[in-house]
Amino acid sequence: MAIWEELPVDLLVKIANRVKVMEDFIALRAVCTSWRVAITKDDMFSPQVPLLMLNATKDNKYHKYREFYSLSKKKVVRVVLPEARGRDCVSSEGWLCTMSCYRKKMNLLHPFSRTQIQLPPLISLVVSLGVKIMSIGEESLIQKVALSASPSITSDYVLMISVLIDHDNYLAFWRSGDRKWSRSNINTTIHTWGNATSIIYYNGQFYCVTCYGQLWVFDIVMESKSIHVKPRFVARVDGNNYPNKQYYRLVKTSNALLIVTKSSTHLRYKVSELDTFTGRLNNITNLGDSSIFLSNDGGSIINCSGFRGVVKPNHIYFTDMWTYNIEDEKIEYFHPGPSSICPLTWVTPSFQHRHVTRRGCCL
Repeated sequence: MAIWEELPVDLLVKIANRVKVMEDFIALRAVCTSWRVAITKDDMFSPQVPLLMLNATKDNKYHKYREFYSLSKKKVVRVVLPEARGRDCVSSEGWLCTMSCYRKKMNLLHPFSRTQIQLPPLISLVVSLGVKIMSIGEESLIQKVALSASPSITSDYVLMISVLIDHDNYLAFWRSGDRKWSRSNINTTIHTWGNATSIIYYNGQFYCVTCYGQLWVFDIVMESKSIHVKPRFVARVDGNNYPNKQYYRLVKTSNALLIVTKSSTHLRYKVSELDTFTGRLNNITNLGDSSIFLSNDGGSIINCSGFRGVVKPNHIYFTDMWTYNIEDEKIEYFHPGPSSICPLTWVTPSFQHRHVTRRGCCL
């Protein structure tokens, strides 16, 4: 009988380097104490298939775990995550931006290490925006988030959020370590051009597209005590004059900014490369070995070559449990049979570098 705990460390590392799926990596480290010590988190930074985080149901709303649908395992898996209990969750860079449903306290939460970074509360944002409301009700929630970098690998990052306050949409920014939110004067303009439908950080700048197809870019100027946000209108993405009649999602690759569009009257999606200077769209008819994952709060793209049989190339994966083939425009469901699953957002699994320290309030 093999004595697993006596396997050489270099052999364990080689085994770990062959593991492609985060769920298997976690199981590998759980074999015994010596394996957990030998196989470090630094061995697992290869690209991962996003996990579909599910909404809390009535049965598990107050439980300590959250459920994720795994494309690799083709089943729902449970992750112990009491920090997300009773909170709205929106994802970016493998982290969750969470807000409590009642007191509206906000945190950044790493769903696999359970590390939390405290954010300034929503009431401080309301004050900085100069919004006059009687109370912060249930209609106040985080809609979109975008991180300039993952807090797992650096302490120098900026968070952009699109938040609904008393039925109005506002944009705000927070630099790691700051005690308050910074706002943008686009908030007085965005109501004219429609709510933000997608925000993203790309090539050193934040981008926002509204439901009217207005593309904005935000330059961040770092100051000693705060950050100064300079919004700049770029262009109209297309001729859409009717809010909520067009679907927009921004997705970044290593060298391009993509936008996925769809008319609400036709079930046809179009992927285009966005010229960030002119706003012009160059149609993309084939993603090659890549596929896009989209949710209401954003999108990501992965190369499928390392995940044959798990992710179909040249497809768009939606949180509604179906995929869209860009080539032939066919729709398929990736979760077989009827399901009562309530999807929420895609989360790209990642671990934290052990040497990273974060400025600000860590819980």
